[in-house]
Amino acid sequence: MLSLLSKALSYFWRRTDDGDERWTTSGDKELKRVQGVVTRLCHDYGMIDDMIVFTKDVVTKNMLLAVGQEVIATVEEDKTSGGLKAVRVDTIQNTQDSSPDCDASELNKKTLIGSITFLSVDGGYINQNTYFAMQDVWEDFKPYEGDWVQAKYYINSTTWKSEAVAVRPLRYKQVNKVRISSVCGRTGTVDDSIFFTLDSLRLPDGYLPRRHDLVNTIVVESSQSCYIWRALCLVPVSEDGQSHPNEGNVDEDIIRDKGELEVSRMTDFGTLKQGESKRMIIWIENKGSVPQSLISCKLAGWVKDKQFSVEIPQKCENSPSFPINQGNLSKAAVNSFNNSGGAACESLNHTSIMKDGVIPEGINFQDTNLSRTKENYSFVKDENMQNGESEQKDHMEQPIKHSSITPEIVIPPGEKISIVIVCTAMIHGYSKELLLLGFSDFTVGRYIEATVTNEEELLIAPVQPYSPRKPKIIPESQPRKTTVAGPQLTRNKRRWCSNFLPHYTVPDELRKCVEQHLDILTFQPLLAERLNLDNYKANFSTLLWLEEIQAERDLKDYYMSGVTLKRNGNLLVLEVPGVEEGRPRLVPGDKVILKSQIYSDHIIEYVAYVAEICEEDVTLKVNADFERTYNLEPMDVEFVHCRIPGRRCQLAIQQALYLGEKVLFPERLVLQSPQTIKTQNTTEYCAVDADLKQSSQQESKVKEKQNKPTTGLTPREVNITDGMRVTLQTSQLVGETVALKQRDGDFFNPVLNVQQKLAVKRILSGECRPTPYLLFGPPGTGKTVTVIEAILQIHFTLPDSRILVCAPSNAATDLICLRLHQSNLLKPGTMVRVNAAFRSAEHIDDMVKPYCKDGDDIQKALWSRIVVTTCSTAGFFYQADTRLLQAPVLCKRAKPLVLVMFKQQLSQWLGHFTHVILDEAGQASEPESLIPIGLISEADGQIILVGDPKQLGPTVKSKLAQTFGLSMSLLERLSSRELYLRDEDAFGACGAYNPLLITKLTKNYRSHSALLALPSKLFYHKELEVCADTAVVTSLLNWGKLPRKGFPLIFHGIRGSETREGCSPSWFNPAEAVQVMMYCCQLARSEYSAVSVADIGVIAPYRKQVEKIRVLLRSIDLEDIKVGTVEEFQGQEFMVVILSTVRSQKVVIDDEKQCLGFLCNPKRFNVAITRAKALLIVVGNPHVLVKDPCFCELLEYSLMNGAYRGCDLPTELEHLQKCD
Repeated sequence: MLSLLSKALSYFWRRTDDGDERWTTSGDKELKRVQGVVTRLCHDYGMIDDMIVFTKDVVTKNMLLAVGQEVIATVEEDKTSGGLKAVRVDTIQNTQDSSPDCDASELNKKTLIGSITFLSVDGGYINQNTYFAMQDVWEDFKPYEGDWVQAKYYINSTTWKSEAVAVRPLRYKQVNKVRISSVCGRTGTVDDSIFFTLDSLRLPDGYLPRRHDLVNTIVVESSQSCYIWRALCLVPVSEDGQSHPNEGNVDEDIIRDKGELEVSRMTDFGTLKQGESKRMIIWIENKGSVPQSLISCKLAGWVKDKQFSVEIPQKCENSPSFPINQGNLSKAAVNSFNNSGGAACESLNHTSIMKDGVIPEGINFQDTNLSRTKENYSFVKDENMQNGESEQKDHMEQPIKHSSITPEIVIPPGEKISIVIVCTAMIHGYSKELLLLGFSDFTVGRYIEATVTNEEELLIAPVQPYSPRKPKIIPESQPRKTTVAGPQLTRNKRRWCSNFLPHYTVPDELRKCVEQHLDILTFQPLLAERLNLDNYKANFSTLLWLEEIQAERDLKDYYMSGVTLKRNGNLLVLEVPGVEEGRPRLVPGDKVILKSQIYSDHIIEYVAYVAEICEEDVTLKVNADFERTYNLEPMDVEFVHCRIPGRRCQLAIQQALYLGEKVLFPERLVLQSPQTIKTQNTTEYCAVDADLKQSSQQESKVKEKQNKPTTGLTPREVNITDGMRVTLQTSQLVGETVALKQRDGDFFNPVLNVQQKLAVKRILSGECRPTPYLLFGPPGTGKTVTVIEAILQIHFTLPDSRILVCAPSNAATDLICLRLHQSNLLKPGTMVRVNAAFRSAEHIDDMVKPYCKDGDDIQKALWSRIVVTTCSTAGFFYQADTRLLQAPVLCKRAKPLVLVMFKQQLSQWLGHFTHVILDEAGQASEPESLIPIGLISEADGQIILVGDPKQLGPTVKSKLAQTFGLSMSLLERLSSRELYLRDEDAFGACGAYNPLLITKLTKNYRSHSALLALPSKLFYHKELEVCADTAVVTSLLNWGKLPRKGFPLIFHGIRGSETREGCSPSWFNPAEAVQVMMYCCQLARSEYSAVSVADIGVIAPYRKQVEKIRVLLRSIDLEDIKVGTVEEFQGQEFMVVILSTVRSQKVVIDDEKQCLGFLCNPKRFNVAITRAKALLIVVGNPHVLVKDPCFCELLEYSLMNGAYRGCDLPTELEHLQKCD
């Protein structure tokens, strides 16, 4: 049985020769011909020896060249530029190799590292860009979407597309003797950390994985939701090795008719209004020659709310075997009965086992007979059935058991019997239950279906059919146009600051690649490489341009035609539907082009600027004459993408090269002399832990992770020995500690926990500088409190410090400024808040506004020791010296002396801040993070990145830019480097991370333990500790709607229908929206335990669902409940959080993986389920959500703890019903 593992292991361990063959060069030279090497290649041109320019059309035989390839060029002098231009380029192999079939693709294959983004039977794509065939994949490696791979690629000279060969896993390893932790349908996990799917898993013959099996496995690195490893094969260890039944899966054969019986197949109740009741007759006809005995009838699906039940017919004459009011029959049913001739039916006497005519769902027919008749089927509407929800069961029905019970219900040959199914519409959306009919030797099943609607759904029904927005077609021949400039913009009484910023214009070749869907590697082949210092600027410049191109294309989708502007006093107002939701995303200061087409051959363009945005009204500043004379003429409107943030990022990555490998690509830690270590009341900072010292001495990995300085150590410098001994003048530090020994008053915040204090100490010490220090703050662990304490300690302990505090958003930045203000420790002038040029004062907190005044002048802002601003706005500090910014442009042509002077200026200016603290660093793209980081002192600056790489990352629109790494923050990239990796062996006593580089906060002060358990398991190695206020988190444990009292979680299954309307691509689900409204009403208006509307938050992944839920809440006067997308809830917390997942069609799963991003984005999932303090309610379709590993875990967790209610379950989870 181990042969499978051995075979796979032997293959992956064998070494292969990856050397590329090189063609020999020719020494022949002819007059006017030059032999050289291709040094640069773009899409349609290149350079030889960085001197000779050539275009693609001059290469003989259209051969595809590669950088480093030797060629012979026929050159002439370009009279325009005075340089050399090739008129013919011959590859060396063409002059020597007689084989005409020689392909340039074989000459110089390059290494490609990326993830598999698409897969089919014949092949797939790496990074959405490079095709590979299955025949070019390593033997015994069956790839799967999300796998990280390494390959060799070349550019196909015919298609001008990249193609990959020798595709193999990027990283793989063997893991022995681990247990299967979960199995859900065709997917599962091993050791809670390794994902597997039966679609690409190699197994020994006859073995099927089962929970708790002990296995050996080979895993490859792969991005599978919250998991980073995927199993290639599983081999059981010391198990029976036999196949195990897939628990809970309904046998597909059960639906098939057997024993020559024919059972009705019309089993759909159709659409019912909530509270309505309807009956359906199921007929069983024996078409064989042998009598059949029915011994049991059972509803075996999810029947917790008893929406379906089975009813016993009553005896009657000349009619079906139960009383029917023909006036309530459908016309078809009445006709069917009349056509039968009103034949009399036979009914056997039976003992009474009914209650109000309803059979319990699991019934064995003892002394009971079902009526026989020759009727087909009919629907009966029951006007007398009581509405409302049935009482919840405390246990699930047991599996059906066939038993020999006499007298049996015998169905003679040629006869029929009828069974009545009653549906009381209570479960919102679509429901499906399995009816099991047990006979002596077999079972026949039928699915009973119904769809329940609510009148409130009419309030949010689509107002018009969905019609995708059609892009405006620009005619090829442009008429003559005149551009009228807009008014001169004022920048909030603005600051002294140069407007100079390099343009970094998007290259035409790159734009052509995107517009014509050409291979991006033909423009920038460096994207295929692993990111390093040499390709850093080129790669990120390309990714930023890709994002800019996508932003421009997105804005074009919102161009408007023939619109009329409104007047608001002397200002003109443009109504832009969707702008409030970010479609399009506009901010004050953005440029808008208004086009008036009065004359067919002449267009007048008016440049306008956004002054204010209020809901859907966008106030514009336009030319004064146009504003005065405008008379409601229809205008065409074009929105212009603001390039300033992107240009600041371009400048930042250009300057980032001066930071070097110690900041961007740290390989080893070189400890620096600690900064002055003292707090307000003491100069002694002692943290000694003998146990940690002993542990450190025993682990060789500690020595490998640290560097031993070899020369010139002063008493304050660090010498790391086997025991990580650090000698200081004023104290002795041995390793890290779990208890911080200080006198009271050393910390401004007296309630900091041990981890928070250690983080502050490490930040204050700064021994790892310039290597960034990471403060890893999972949800609710108090990272903001820690940051505030660190800022205050640096300010008061290091008198020469100058602190730059940044965050990606204004909200996060304002929060830091507000908390520092509330400390009441800072003197006037100490802190300044620098805002964006056009930020409206209306959006600034009143307590923050006083700190914004000095921020209007950049030079004056630098006098303050604490500067608070957003990452992008920090770019103003680069613009303070025009000569400094012009210098990089001249670098390539400048003399050495000029470069020396430039670097001196650079170090003086960019060295202004001694500390750069970046909060919410996980939400900033790496170039955005580099804007403030680039302002750090090169001599002795310290960088602190604060955030959680497991929560929301940067927002990136371009799929190509996402694929090639722009969506990964600097915080996440650094935390995945070896220096920062989790290592329980080396740092087990310090929280499993190197305490000199990273502190992980684990004490959660937000959520109930039941709400914290799952995210702690999926994302944080089960390390989160519950430290929340018990009175708060237990306040709703007895809420009447909880499926299980004392467990504050509800997973409400609804199989609703998703839809769109108008031109909006955003989805909404009316059934889920109504259910969310009902929960909000029940919570806010509960007689005994009402929750304040301010304590309720509603999250939906799509803006249209947000809009529809707001409409419903306004209809019941609950509009003050916050409703928003996941992004709007980052960093926030509520007593109750209700999550609507929206998507409800199984067929959209692939669509979700490709572009929609919510259902299979583990970071969004993590944020959504960690906002609640006392109660979490998830509303969604379990049949769709079960396909995602994270939501599957949530479903299993809910079922195992009795927290599920609602519709029927997918077959993968039915076996967990017994856990309730």
